[in-house]
Order: sequence, then C-alpha cells, then structure tokens
Amino acid sequence: MKKQLIIFTDLDGTLLDSKYSFDKARPALALIKKNRIPLVLCTSKTQAEIELLRKKLRNTHPFISENGGGVFIPKDYFKIKIANCKPCLPAGRLQIAESRKYYIIKLGTEYSVL
Repeated sequence: MKKQLIIFTDLDGTLLDSKYSFDKARPALALIKKNRIPLVLCTSKTQAEIELLRKKLRNTHPFISENGGGVFIPKDYFKIKIANCKPCLPAGRLQIAESRKYYIIKLGTEYSVL
C-alpha cells in the first residue's frame, strides 16, 4: 500500500501573513499541488471564511473549522458515503450531518446551545 502524505495547516501567521495574503506561500503551495498532496486547512475561522479562502487557493480538500468544532468533507471526496460510517465515539459525542456540498462531522456545541 502506497503511503499518502497529508498536510494540515493553520491559517493565521502560517499560511497567511498579517495582511491575510498567501503570496509568500505560493511556491510551497505549487509544490504541494504538483505532488498531489492534500492540504487540509485547520483554523479558528468559520465555514464561510474558509470557503472564501479555499476558492482563492483552488483547494478542494476537507477542512476543519472553529478550532476543531467541525470537519467538512466534500461529498465527492471519498468513494464511501461518510454519513453511513459508524462513529467510534460513544453515542451523542459525534454527529455526522449532511449539507448540499459536505458531510459535516460536528465535534463542538451547537450555537443554539451556547
């Protein structure tokens, strides 16, 4: 079985500079894309904020929002249907939802509860 590298990156101060630009990261991003390495964005930002950046980066990989509160997996990303997977955590600790574009693994507390 061939090993697959995956890069997880924060945004603020790592991929993005203080002006929210990723220009300095362009050479590394090009190398990552050339080598077909998934780049998973992992940040405190919201889904909407991440989606804007993903569009600019032409990033189609899963992403993690709100400091791990949600994992968003594009529906066509894996061959299996994520919604049919059985969670390995006790009941109620992990929720898998489905939107038009994503399978969403909810790990945080719902806004309505906060």
